[in-house]
Amino acid sequence: MPLMMEDEMDMEDLFGDGAGLSLPSRPPSKELYQRLDELRGSGCCQRIAWSKWGSIAAIASNGAALELRNLRCHPENGTWALSEPTVTPNFSSALDGGPLKHLSWSPTGSDLAVIDAAGRITILAVFSSLNKPSLSRACGGDPADDLHGIVGCYWLNIAPYPPNRPTILHGPGVKDGPNYKYEAQQGPVLGPCHPSPSKSAFVCLTTNGLLRLLWPQNTGKWCESHSELESIVSSDDLITHAAICPDKTGTLLIAFATTSKQLRTVRALIEWNPMKVDKVNSAQWALNPTIKTRHLAVTSWVHDIPSDTVNASHMESSMVQLSHLEFLPPCGDAAGRMAPPTILAVRSHLPGSTSHYNQDVHTTVDRWEVREKPQTIHPAFEQLSSRRNSVGSQPGPVVYLKKLESFTVNKIIIALETMNIGKVLFLAYADGSVEYRDRLTMTETFNDGDLDRVWHLSQIGFSYPNDDPCLQVALSPSYCSLVQIRNDGKVNWKQLDYQLTDIGSSMEDGLYAGVVAALSLSCATAVMRNVNYDDLLATANKHATAQFAYDWLTDLSRILKVHMDYSEESHHDVLVRNTTIQLCLCIQNSLGFKGEFNPRTFSGKFAWLVLQLRNIVVLVTMAANLNVPQSGPESDKKSPLEDPEVINSLAGSVRWVLDLLAWLTDTLLTLPSTLPPTIDLTKASNLPLPELLAHLHSTNTISLHLLLSSPTRGFLTAICRRLQHLDYIARKAIVYPGVNNTPNPQNVNQNSQHQTAAPSPALRAAYLQIATLTSDTILRIKTMETLLGSLASLVKNAYASNNPPLSGSQPAEKARNALEIKMLFGGSFPDAFKSVIVELFKKEGLLDAVKEEMIDPAKLFFADFTMLEVDEDAVSVGKRKALGRTMDCFQKRWLVNPEKISLSPSSSAAATTGAEGSSQTGNANVNASLGAAQDGSGVGSGGLMGAGGRQGARWRRCARCTAVMEDVLTQRVALQWLVMQQRRCFCSGYWDTLAPGETLA
Repeated sequence: MPLMMEDEMDMEDLFGDGAGLSLPSRPPSKELYQRLDELRGSGCCQRIAWSKWGSIAAIASNGAALELRNLRCHPENGTWALSEPTVTPNFSSALDGGPLKHLSWSPTGSDLAVIDAAGRITILAVFSSLNKPSLSRACGGDPADDLHGIVGCYWLNIAPYPPNRPTILHGPGVKDGPNYKYEAQQGPVLGPCHPSPSKSAFVCLTTNGLLRLLWPQNTGKWCESHSELESIVSSDDLITHAAICPDKTGTLLIAFATTSKQLRTVRALIEWNPMKVDKVNSAQWALNPTIKTRHLAVTSWVHDIPSDTVNASHMESSMVQLSHLEFLPPCGDAAGRMAPPTILAVRSHLPGSTSHYNQDVHTTVDRWEVREKPQTIHPAFEQLSSRRNSVGSQPGPVVYLKKLESFTVNKIIIALETMNIGKVLFLAYADGSVEYRDRLTMTETFNDGDLDRVWHLSQIGFSYPNDDPCLQVALSPSYCSLVQIRNDGKVNWKQLDYQLTDIGSSMEDGLYAGVVAALSLSCATAVMRNVNYDDLLATANKHATAQFAYDWLTDLSRILKVHMDYSEESHHDVLVRNTTIQLCLCIQNSLGFKGEFNPRTFSGKFAWLVLQLRNIVVLVTMAANLNVPQSGPESDKKSPLEDPEVINSLAGSVRWVLDLLAWLTDTLLTLPSTLPPTIDLTKASNLPLPELLAHLHSTNTISLHLLLSSPTRGFLTAICRRLQHLDYIARKAIVYPGVNNTPNPQNVNQNSQHQTAAPSPALRAAYLQIATLTSDTILRIKTMETLLGSLASLVKNAYASNNPPLSGSQPAEKARNALEIKMLFGGSFPDAFKSVIVELFKKEGLLDAVKEEMIDPAKLFFADFTMLEVDEDAVSVGKRKALGRTMDCFQKRWLVNPEKISLSPSSSAAATTGAEGSSQTGNANVNASLGAAQDGSGVGSGGLMGAGGRQGARWRRCARCTAVMEDVLTQRVALQWLVMQQRRCFCSGYWDTLAPGETLA
C-alpha cells in the first residue's frame, strides 16, 4: 500500500493555517515586569551607559553608588574582558534625592551626568583614567522635589573644528575584483553647540515643565539657566516622558508626553550672550545664555485607540502607557536630501500576570515626522481698505506632525539607539536579541549576508552569542559590542562573534575578505568620530594571525589614505604629528600581544618598540621646546628642562634609547651569521628578498625593518638629535662657570635679572645622570646618527634609480608610499633596496664603520638588554619573571610588583621606595644621583637600579596594551605638566588607575 507521503502532500496544509510550528517563548520574568513599570513611570531611567572614551558607568543595585568598568586586555595572556567595577562612594549620606536613576555621557567622552529620582544632577569628569572620576558639579543646590524629576535629557553636540566640518561615515565596502572599493558618506554636525569647541552642555526637562540648561563657563565652573515650557495647573499636565534632538536650524526640538496622553512639540533657541572684553581672547569670554521657546504642534500618542475607550475596562491598560519616547534628528537619505526629524513612541505589552495563559508579548512603535507647510492668507484680507497702501509680510510656515505607519514586534524593546550618523536604528530586546532597522523605512537591515556590499560585522553573519534575558543594554561607541544588565543585576559584556565555521585564511576567501572590510570600515569610522575602538581589537584578536593583521592594516590604510613615506623628509615634526601612524602601530601592537611573558609576533614586537620610541621623542621635544607657566610668585614661564624632577624622569628614557641603539647595532652585526647559506647580504645578485623576509619573521628579527622603513628611521634620527641637544645642555649645566663662586655685589647691575641663573645643585646632579649615561654608552649617538643619515641617502638614491623611477612624479610618490606601508606593517622590502642592504652589510660597509667607532665592542657582547624586554628566549624571559618587577613606561625604570595591601607592617614595608629621591633637593639629591650613576645603572646594565617606586603609590595600567606607569602626584608644575602629556598611553589607549596593591583592573 503506497504511503501518503508519496503524493507529496503539503504538511502545512494539514493544519489549515499554513503556519510553522514553534516552541513557546519563555514567560516574562518578574524583573522584566518591574523594569517595564519603571520605563512607563517616567523617562530618563537608564542605569548603564558607555562613553565614547570606553568607560562604562552603571548604577549599583542599591541605587546609592556608581560603578565604573571598561574593557581591558589581560597582561598575562592578552585576552579581553570587562574590568572589575570601581565603586564610587555614596553621593550623599542621606540620599536626599532618592536613589540614582539615570546616567548620560557627554559627546566629549569625559563628562557624566548622574541623575537621582528627585531630578538632582551631579556631573562627574574623567580625565586621565577611565575609572577615576572627579566631581565637576555637585547636586546639593538642586531642589529635592518629585516635580523636578528629570523625564528627558540631551547633551549638545561638540562644535565642529574647523567650522562646518562634517561627520564622516565610512562605508559601504563594494567588491571590486579581488579587493573592496571603500565609499564614504557625510553628515552635518547639528547645533546648537557650546561656543567652546571642546565643551558641551546638558539640557533636560522636568516633570513640571522646566527646561534646564547646565553649561560650563570657560573657567570650568558649571552654571545653570532655565525656562518654563508648561504651566502645570493639574495632574493631567504633568510630563511623563520627553525627548530632545538638534535641528538643522541650530535649535533644539523637544517632544514630551503628558499624563493626559498628549504629545507636544516645542522649539528651543539658546542664545549664549558672551560678555565681550577688549583685548581678551573670545574663548575666555564669560557666557550668560538665555533660552527662548516656541510651541509647535500637538497630537495624541494613542491615535489608534478611540478616545471613548481609552479608559474602558476591556482595554489593555499597558497599551496606553509609554515605555520610551525618542526624537530622531534630521539625517540625509539615499538621495542626499535631509529626512525630517522623527518622533518614536514605544508601547510594550506584557500579559497581566506571569501565570496568565495568554503569554502574548509585543511592542508597538508609533512614528511621527515633524514637517512644515507654508501658510497662505485668504484673499479677503488683501481687500481690506486699511491695508490697501501697505505691504503685508508672508507668515512663516506652520509645523505639523505627520503620522507614519506603526510597526509591531513580538518582543519587548528595552533599548533604542541610532548609529551610522542616524541612518540605522539599533534595537535591543529583553530576550537578549538585537535588531538593526533602516531609520526611514523601519525595515530590518544588516541581515542580508551580502559579501559584495559590506557595512557591518552583523551583516555578514556575526552575532551576539547566548541570548540571555536582560533588563538594560548600552551599545559600544564603535557599534560592535554591548553591555547588559541581566535579570540577576550583574553587568555582562557581549561581543560580536562568528559562530558557524572558520572565516578563512586569505583575501581569496570571501568571508575572510568581508570580515577585513567590515572591521576596517568600523575602525575608520570610529577614528574619524574620535571614539574608543577597543572592542574591535577584542573581536579581531580572535582571528589575529600575522596575515590577518597585515590585511586589516592594509585595507585600513587605504580607507584613511595614510601617508607613510618620509624617505625625503629632513624634518620630523610632520612625522611626529602623524597620528594615523600611531593608530596603525597600535593595532599591530595589540594583535601581536599574547601576554607579557610570551613572545610577541613580528609586527607586534616591531610596533611595540616604535610606539615607545615615538613617545620618548614627543616627551623630550615638549620638554625642550615649550615653556610652562609657573604658579605662585614666579609668574614667568619656565622650561621643563630647568626642573630637576623633569630631568630625573627623563633619565630613564635616555637610558632606554641608548640601550635600544646598542641592541639594534648588536642584532644587525649578528644577523649575517644566523642566515641560511642561500642568503648572502653582501651580493645583490644572491639576495632573495622573500627568503630574507621569511627568515626575519621566523627569528623575530625586526632590526632591519627598523632601519629601512622611513617612519621608524625618522623616529630614530629625531631621538638622536634630541639626545645630543639634551647632552649639550647637561654638560653646559655641569660646567657652569662660577657656580661655586660667591657673586660680587659690585658686579650686579640693573640688567642682572635677565641673566641666566646658575643651576641649582639638584639640577646639576640630575643633569649629571644624563651626562654619565651618554659618556658611558656602548655606541655614541653621533655614530648612529651618521649611520641613519647615510642610509637615508642610499634609500633616496635607490628610489630614484629604480626602473621605473619611484620619485619625481605623483604616481611615483603614490607607489613609494605603498612600499613604505608594506614595510611598516612587516611586509617585504622593495627590490630597489637590495643595493641598500648590500651597502649596509658588505665588507667596509656602513656597519663596519659603526663597529670601528664603537667605544668598546666587548661591552656590546656582554651587554644586558633586560630593560628593553625584547629578548624572548626562555632564559631571558625567566630572568624577567624572577625580577618581580614591571617597567614604568613613562619614567623607564623598574617598579617592584606590589603585594596585596594588608594592615601588617611587613606588608607595608614590601613596597620598597626607589633610589632616585626625586622629591629631595640639595646634596642628598646629588648623592642619590651620583650613587645611581656609579652603581651600574648605565647603558647595557639592564637598568635595574632605581627600581621600586614611591611607597604605597598606585599604578596606572593601559587598558589596551597593558603598559604600566606610576600614578604620579606632584606639586612641581613642570613635572605635573609633563605627566599630563601622558593622559593617554603611548599606544593611544586609556588608563585604568589600580587600587593600592593591585596589578590588574
